[in-house]
Amino acid sequence: MDEEAIINVFTKLGGKITKGWYTVSERPGKPPFAKEFEYSFGNFWGKVHLRNEGDLYVYIISKDVFNWKDRVKDLKLRGEIVDAAGGLMWIKEENEKNLEEDLKYLQSYLSSVKTSSSH
Repeated sequence: MDEEAIINVFTKLGGKITKGWYTVSERPGKPPFAKEFEYSFGNFWGKVHLRNEGDLYVYIISKDVFNWKDRVKDLKLRGEIVDAAGGLMWIKEENEKNLEEDLKYLQSYLSSVKTSSSH
């Protein structure tokens, strides 16, 4: 996936890029194996991890306190949930269209969680 197209999905949906693309290595001194950028939306923030071979992962941190693991079965995401624990979740996305759909869904889902928990 194209770096610019990925960022465009976030900004189009109202996300804010808090730190632009930077390279990451598995350990200091090792060659970079991916690039990341950091983002925020109203109800969640995190980072996007793009591997050199093209795999895309989205790290999601919920601002509201709950355990994603308890809600995985209820989530209707196009991407694959790779890990979920506490307020943290990793999703592997296949393309920009699915990324956009999942971000829209998560914005709506987290708004409804916030609304239902404030009653």
